[in-house]
Amino acid sequence: MAIILASQGGLRVAPVLIFLAALFDFMDGMAARLLHVRSPLGEQLDSLADMVSFGLAPAFLLYCHLASMHGEPVLPYHQPGLSYFDLAGMYLPFIIVVFAAIRLARFNLDTTQREAFLGLPTPAMALLVASGLYVYHQSDVLQGIQLLVQPRFWEALAVILAILMVLPVRMFSLKFKHLKWKGNQIRYTFVAISLILLVSLQAIALPIIILWYIILSFIHPVFGIK
Repeated sequence: MAIILASQGGLRVAPVLIFLAALFDFMDGMAARLLHVRSPLGEQLDSLADMVSFGLAPAFLLYCHLASMHGEPVLPYHQPGLSYFDLAGMYLPFIIVVFAAIRLARFNLDTTQREAFLGLPTPAMALLVASGLYVYHQSDVLQGIQLLVQPRFWEALAVILAILMVLPVRMFSLKFKHLKWKGNQIRYTFVAISLILLVSLQAIALPIIILWYIILSFIHPVFGIK
């Protein structure tokens, strides 16, 4: 649905459907753990769903966003006046699909990624794209920022996110096994700062929270937090 809406110019609504997909992804995992019905088939189906919701959908939204910035239709044909360099940049977001597939395949094979992730999780990547586009298209202020109106910014973002998904850096999981402070320091820190950002910045806080997650994942080993 997000892809269909984005193809029709609905870039204000399409990101919301990716948010819903992330919510359902969280709920189905929680339901599986509560009901003790985890299975190899379920893991594969979950990854296939992730591939569409958090690989193809955010890549297509970025493509549609870049097409609108260039004044191009979503349908893939070349308009006079658009350089081949710009045309290649429009399709650059689809690199996310390839790297998301690699990320998900590695996750299925690596049994050490149950409590911490190796590389940026695909849902976090998709939420950063969706929240960034949502805030951009809802805010006239952000559309006046010179950096954000440059197609190269969004093209670079696609490449950086693709690399982060396969980067061999441990990123913490938000799964709580218990409610004690010890062992959950990084999770409580992340949640507390995220709530402060949401209260103070509201919708603009959404992409900042994902960036905060990435930064915290990079720096938490420095403080000896496991």
